[in-house]
Amino acid sequence: MKIREINQTLAALYLARKDRRIPRRSKILIALALGYALSPIDLIPDFIPLLGQLDDLLIIPALIALALKSIPKEILDEYRQKAQQVQMKKRFTVASFFVLAFWTILLVWLARLLIKLLRL
Repeated sequence: MKIREINQTLAALYLARKDRRIPRRSKILIALALGYALSPIDLIPDFIPLLGQLDDLLIIPALIALALKSIPKEILDEYRQKAQQVQMKKRFTVASFFVLAFWTILLVWLARLLIKLLRL
């Protein structure tokens, strides 16, 4: 899996964790995968060369794969689409912020320039 696919799958699993159509086993595996991915505590500390990162590269994908096996494909596809929509909304929100900030700065600059010209 590519990193984007893993992120999208994690987002879909996060959204799907409360769905009643998903088996309890999958919900537990989802919670373990998300908890381990977000936890600062690892089974093997990251300062140990190679082994510290290797446990992250093995445990998280294994938990995700086990969770995905027991979730019906239709449900998983539904939540992947929802996760993609949420990510697009976040991107739109960030882009909107920068556009708004640009125009605000421009208007403030123009107002200061106009005030300077009126004082002359």
